[in-house]
Amino acid sequence: MKNFNWLAVITTVILFTACNKGFDRLLEEREYEDTTGVTGKQPKILFLVVDGARGESVRNAQASHLLELGDNAIYSWNSISDTIGLDASAWADLLTGVRKEKHGVVKSDFADNRLGQYPVFFKYIKARMPSFRIAAYSATDSLGRMLITDADVNQTFGNDDDATAQAILNELKVDTAGLVFGQFSQVATAGKAYGYDAGIPEYKAAILKVDEYIGNIMNALRQRKNYQHEDWLVVVTSGKGGPFAITPEEDDGTILSNPKVNTFTIFYSPRYVPNFIDRPYTGARYTGKAVRLYGKTPGDAVYASINEGKEDLNLGKTNEVTIALKIKKNKTTYGDYSYTYPNIIGNNLSLDWWKNTGWSMSLETNGWGVHYGQDGAGFNMVTGANISDGRWHDLTAVFLNRDNKRFIRLFTDGNFNTEQEITSYGNFDNGSPLTLGYVPGNVTDDNRWLNAYVTEIRFWRAALPDSVIRTYVCTDELPTSHPYHDYLIGYWPCRDGFGGVFKDQSEYKHDFQIHNNYQWDDFSDLMCPSSASNLTQLVPQPVDVARQIMNWLQIAVDTKWQMDGRVWVTSYASI
Repeated sequence: MKNFNWLAVITTVILFTACNKGFDRLLEEREYEDTTGVTGKQPKILFLVVDGARGESVRNAQASHLLELGDNAIYSWNSISDTIGLDASAWADLLTGVRKEKHGVVKSDFADNRLGQYPVFFKYIKARMPSFRIAAYSATDSLGRMLITDADVNQTFGNDDDATAQAILNELKVDTAGLVFGQFSQVATAGKAYGYDAGIPEYKAAILKVDEYIGNIMNALRQRKNYQHEDWLVVVTSGKGGPFAITPEEDDGTILSNPKVNTFTIFYSPRYVPNFIDRPYTGARYTGKAVRLYGKTPGDAVYASINEGKEDLNLGKTNEVTIALKIKKNKTTYGDYSYTYPNIIGNNLSLDWWKNTGWSMSLETNGWGVHYGQDGAGFNMVTGANISDGRWHDLTAVFLNRDNKRFIRLFTDGNFNTEQEITSYGNFDNGSPLTLGYVPGNVTDDNRWLNAYVTEIRFWRAALPDSVIRTYVCTDELPTSHPYHDYLIGYWPCRDGFGGVFKDQSEYKHDFQIHNNYQWDDFSDLMCPSSASNLTQLVPQPVDVARQIMNWLQIAVDTKWQMDGRVWVTSYASI
């Protein structure tokens, strides 16, 4: 007994007791606040559609009640609708949460639709929450008759926005109101009759009238008896915009500049901090004066050349050189961009250009490339990317040496295109002038003449690294801070705006002489368009509304529904 370990026994008893007592220490059951923004309040929805309201026009009209919602909202004046431009399709996008390729509403009479497979999202709400009250009030009869389903109340008012607004106000007095839908038509009616822009008095007046309705509706919402115990998401949007001629300065060549699809979207909650979704970046504005290089015969072609001192710009046999320029390729008189092989810049001036020693940065159908060759050794070409969209593009050709071989590398707008070995072609110098634009070529072949503006021509006696090319590709002029500025052997902005030369701003001072009947043209265009593959994904779309509402109601979206929209999120204000 004296060897018995009483300490071990006592320890075991204490541990056993502690393990059994642990269940007494569980947290008592009670409600806890979810710090992610979810509260114990009952979620509800007010969903208002203003047909034909262009987002930028609503903003410019200074619709005070709508602008005020932005203080607690995710919102955008540049949301985008489907391009089909039908009211029926716009409504279907908003109310099904899928695009026309699925719901099939592509005709004004709703013929051949697939709404049975892709129903209005009210059906999904009622399936999960049968007692949740849904009331819909439409100023347009066809919307209520053909599309609204699974609502407890569905009334239409024959293009009477006053009656529609009053019905919404009456609904907000109902204690059980859960989702209140309203649609107004007078903005679209005014736009169709007078034009879709806030500068048109009738259209602006219609916007402000609907804004007055919305102000009254918001006041009624906040005066609900149980408002403090309710959690309202207010959605105000338009299904599509309307046609209007915008100025060239407003047109960036993307879908964002199409007034027909320009809408606005507001997701409002008192708990939201403001989250403004601005117009996505689509490129830098490039402005100035330039000379159009154009024509196909020696007597009428506008071109430029350097004769004296051209040796300083030779590529030689082993010189490492980078040649870069900006170009805007214009349409030909035949209305397309498809002319092939016209010289942009180079020294290959032979009538039999494919047999001659020299080089030429040139167009090739819708793209561009660099021709190079040796007398007796044939000619070859390395090609870059498509530049036939009528915009400014930055082209770069790099001649470099690597592993005892010579290569040429091409870049379009800073993006690498291709590389080709050119070692066997030797020296490209031939004593001809460095020429910008016209070369004789085959004068019977109309596809050899240029029709383009060319600016920002840069020659470096160095092979610029890829990273440097990408970094400076969108600058409208070469900064003195450029890391290879000291390697410049020629720099011609070609935006002098006057005179008969393109001045060389490098220390070499080799000016291009402009030939024949030239003129300086003003330009203001987009440069370096956005690399986003789909700009529409960067702003709200009509199909997003259903997903946003389902998320607010905490209804998990079934993958079988195949909904296309996304949920836009924001930070929450203090509750």
